[in-house]
Amino acid sequence: MARAPYDEKLDDYGLAPVRLTPSPRHHEEGYLSRQLSREAFAEAEEAARETHTDIGPPPDGGVAAWSAVAAASCVLLVVFGFSTSMGQLQAYYLENQLRGQSKADVAWLGSIQSMLIYMGSLFAGRVFDAYGPERLMWAGTVLLTSSFIAMAFCTQYWHLILAHMLFGIGGGTVYSPSTSISGHWFARRRGTAVSVVITGAGLGGIVYPLLMREMFVRLSFRNTLFVLAGFTFMAMIPACTIMHARLPRRKPPPWSIFKEPWKEAPYVCLVIGAAVWLTNVFTPYFNAPLLAATNRLSPKITSYAVLILQCGSFVGRILVGPLADRVGVWSVFGAMSFLSSLFVLALWTGNVGPGGAIAGLVLFGMSSGGWMTMVTAATSAISPVTQIGMRIGMLWTFAAIPNLVGPVISGALIGVAGGKFIYAGLFTGLMMFVGSAIMVSPHTVTWWRQRKMKDGESINTNI
Repeated sequence: MARAPYDEKLDDYGLAPVRLTPSPRHHEEGYLSRQLSREAFAEAEEAARETHTDIGPPPDGGVAAWSAVAAASCVLLVVFGFSTSMGQLQAYYLENQLRGQSKADVAWLGSIQSMLIYMGSLFAGRVFDAYGPERLMWAGTVLLTSSFIAMAFCTQYWHLILAHMLFGIGGGTVYSPSTSISGHWFARRRGTAVSVVITGAGLGGIVYPLLMREMFVRLSFRNTLFVLAGFTFMAMIPACTIMHARLPRRKPPPWSIFKEPWKEAPYVCLVIGAAVWLTNVFTPYFNAPLLAATNRLSPKITSYAVLILQCGSFVGRILVGPLADRVGVWSVFGAMSFLSSLFVLALWTGNVGPGGAIAGLVLFGMSSGGWMTMVTAATSAISPVTQIGMRIGMLWTFAAIPNLVGPVISGALIGVAGGKFIYAGLFTGLMMFVGSAIMVSPHTVTWWRQRKMKDGESINTNI
């Protein structure tokens, strides 16, 4: 099929297309190709003229590319390493500063923190697309480090709310740029690059619980938080110094550009489905010790429940990137979505015994970690390169409110169940299943239509 002139010119700017139409090659592979409308191309061409630079296609490697990816991984080590370790910290709060508070009350700390990380992504993504990540990284480093120092002096519930809000604002400043940077430098190997970035979150999910568990028994709470502040500052230095965008700086696009993605069914379904799926993604992380304790695991192993889950997450984040480069981003993304639901419903809702509890921790960690890795790659796959930061930021912002209330509702359901996870597990698993179905629905419809077309062609050939 002959290519339109504006399609050929599009390659010169290294831009990914947006509007989805089946191509002959993807009829065979079950994927979708994308084509920019003439209006969107005109805007992209004008943006390229403003920079007076031919950016060319992503290099898919090199020192600058891998340095940016490694630095972004350090950011995720801090932001999601600490966020997914809140179960460890909440257990400490319930035994010390917040003794007497309900589990639902304490769950608000992690929920508000996560909501602010996601909501800040829209603003940060827009700034990143226009100016690059440097200023955002420095601002986020100051806020994140300051939040740990603030936590060190907290003695009351409202003190902790403000301190965790500060961490959430700092995390929102750096999260979207860090997950978007791989789209600037990688195309063919984007799945692997994203996997390296998100693996930092899994590694942080191992490091932070270990640090807290060991230091809480050796140091005071205040000194432990000071150590975490210093560790956080050092971990963020690579992002402040070596993480750079490939695209030249340009004027921020008009606010009207936010309307464009909502005209595309695949993006709309991805955002809505992800918001439903993410409602309870942190609920198992916050309640891993509860699952272990109610399934007769020893107190020592129970204290490592969050760490066991995080180890599974670390493995999942490593494996899905190379796998996605082989079989397709959306194939792996859909599989991780449904597997997470299956593992929660099968292994988190009943009395599964010590072995089943450990399997539930590891398997949900692997699938949810894989999902968190692939959601960025899935968004990038249906977005133009100049809008990756904005579109990822919009997705996380839209998911912020459900993510705020999910763990709180689950905390209340745990109370109704007499301290057991059964109702919260059903709520979590079903929400993830519904979200998965919404996310993959456009691709399922496209696959079904392609299959019917092939069947029709086969019948005509036989006739």
